[in-house]
Amino acid sequence: MDTIYTNNTLVNLQEEYDKTKIQEIIDELEKELIGLKPVKTRIKEIAALLLIDRLRNKLNLVSGSPGLHMSFTGSPGTGKTTVAMKMADILYRLGYIKKGHLLTVTRDDLVGQYIGHTAPKTKEVLKQAMGGVLFIDEAYYLYKPDNERDYGAEAIEILLQVMENQRE
Repeated sequence: MDTIYTNNTLVNLQEEYDKTKIQEIIDELEKELIGLKPVKTRIKEIAALLLIDRLRNKLNLVSGSPGLHMSFTGSPGTGKTTVAMKMADILYRLGYIKKGHLLTVTRDDLVGQYIGHTAPKTKEVLKQAMGGVLFIDEAYYLYKPDNERDYGAEAIEILLQVMENQRE
């Protein structure tokens, strides 16, 4: 079923899909990632969900905003950064982000060494990432419970607050 009739409007899903050129991204993902079938399948499902959500909004149909915050987990070298880049492309082509860039950062980019340094660093990174995708490489290093003078928890608090307040 490629065509849907709704709200007195005929929608050709294949035509809408082709306009976004998402298939190019899916094809690149197939070439760049060996194996990882569940990951590729999930990316396709997310892309389809976002395409339908975009069409529902375009037709003024009631639609809940999909959550766009994602977590990519896996061992080093398993393609997390590649998948994040492809998701950024998909989000951009579907109009969910304005710029389409991927900003990759590490703990050092977010966490300061002294009191008062973490918040400005984290906020600056968030400012740079606006309109695109923020990818925190090895995010698990942000939290170091064994060191009471570590400021990673402050960065996490700021990130969570922004994620909660800016869900789109």
